[in-house]
Amino acid sequence: MLRRLIRKIRGLVALIALSVSAMEAATIGASEPMAWRFAHPEAQVLAGVDFRRLAETADGKQIRAQFAAALGGPLLDQAERLLMSSVVDSGGKRSDVLILSGSFSLAQLRKMAMQEGAKMVPYKGLEIAAPSGAKAGDPHLAWITGPGGGTTVLIGTRPAIQAAAERSKAHVESLASVNPLFARGRGLTAEYPIWVSCDSVPQGFGPKSFDQFAESDQVDLGQLEGFDVGVAVAKDPGVHMWVWTSNEATSGEALKRLQASSNGKERFVLSTWLSDLKGGLDGNAMVMAAPLVMGKMASRVGPLLAAFALPVDVKPEAVVAEPALAVRAKVESNVPVSGVAMTGGAKTVPVPVPPVVAVARPEPPKKMFVRIEGLDDGMKDIPYTAKPQ
Repeated sequence: MLRRLIRKIRGLVALIALSVSAMEAATIGASEPMAWRFAHPEAQVLAGVDFRRLAETADGKQIRAQFAAALGGPLLDQAERLLMSSVVDSGGKRSDVLILSGSFSLAQLRKMAMQEGAKMVPYKGLEIAAPSGAKAGDPHLAWITGPGGGTTVLIGTRPAIQAAAERSKAHVESLASVNPLFARGRGLTAEYPIWVSCDSVPQGFGPKSFDQFAESDQVDLGQLEGFDVGVAVAKDPGVHMWVWTSNEATSGEALKRLQASSNGKERFVLSTWLSDLKGGLDGNAMVMAAPLVMGKMASRVGPLLAAFALPVDVKPEAVVAEPALAVRAKVESNVPVSGVAMTGGAKTVPVPVPPVVAVARPEPPKKMFVRIEGLDDGMKDIPYTAKPQ
């Protein structure tokens, strides 16, 4: 399991630079999930997965299996929830910490680590399993038992998980009052078994024209101040997205740029979703949704989650080749996600697809092709059929 994890996450994690002042400012209250104690208070990306809710549907189980393939079945069998906290340091290096909550057996965790040849390294209440030959900057598996007896599993570089353990000891009131991602995440986790909240639209996720919103010489454009994704797999399955902006004019301009990119050759993560997205404007937010077809959700959702560096193992042919995402510098935003419904109240604007805010019923799956380049006779498209999950 540790070897698979190293191959999956290597290169996506770096050292966490956590100042003492940031630790003192961050606070956690009883109303917030206990796992949040380990998250970075200045996180630029937060993501959550509720494995119990995924297990309630056949499609959810298939998505859960993608996480199990990346993290290892024995570990995921004991996990109930996952929280990912990501920051980018001043040098542009991304640092991820995966926080797993559940009913973990300490004896089984130790046995699993020993079977992989891991070396146990204690650190202030942490048990760190260092894979054989691993350096400090490689992913490690660690666990810590809280005062109430609950065990939390941490995955990340050794300095990252040590910093996360130190953060968990802080006496604070609310991370939601410090970082708007936690406020939006609280609303998303109540509605969706899978969710992601970012401080802005990550580079590479939307068209390149979105990058101009972050450039200092384009101040008249306004700012993209947040990007959220929620995945529903049970009732009305679909992917819901919110692009938060500084004002209504910016929302309209962002929508125009997105629809303009639908007819171009530019490739980005959202480009494969444009034909299915339906949405419009709701104040300073661009609200969109795309339906998911039952029985086909894992192959659709898996690559989307992988784009955020969530630990999912998807078929190589199902992943669109895109450059690694780079998260921009943090932009403060206090826009809550609660209260924004996908039905009613939104002012629709012409988009490349019918401007309907409500999630449409799934349509028959479209024929897919795999494009092969570099052949002697040029580029070739061949029909693609997903293997049974």
